[in-house]
Amino acid sequence: MLINEWQLGSELNQALQQHCRADFQLWLSVLSPATEEQAGFCLPDGNATPQQTDLRQQLQLSALRDPAMLSTDIARMCQQGHALQQGGFAALRLSLLLQPQPQVIRHDAKKLSAEILDNLSLHSQRHLQHSDAPIQTLDTTLLYDVLEQLNADPMAA
Repeated sequence: MLINEWQLGSELNQALQQHCRADFQLWLSVLSPATEEQAGFCLPDGNATPQQTDLRQQLQLSALRDPAMLSTDIARMCQQGHALQQGGFAALRLSLLLQPQPQVIRHDAKKLSAEILDNLSLHSQRHLQHSDAPIQTLDTTLLYDVLEQLNADPMAA
């Protein structure tokens, strides 16, 4: 029994290229109608355990550091300053590559830079601050007063 296109080899492709509709329909009819069994939908074996390779471990690289400043970074920056004084830019570059500096003082994934925040509309800024729009209380008697003034003074309209 044929299940998917791989078992047909090039028969289906040749029938399509040679415009042989009858052969193409015959080969299609032989294939299984179950979508999950077709070649494009072959599911991976559920019993097989996926192998995850950690390239950092394979290449013996240091672990990724948090972009925020840690308590040990101040001492590390002092060491890099001494490396600059003792060995010049080459020593500083090597020190920076081995022990990178923090990228931000405090890491907040949701924080926007001041330049972007200033260019947002007031509605967007309010939305980011999670503050609700001010609630306006409606006084129906005020509408009656406005209508009375309009009726009293026809020239105002």
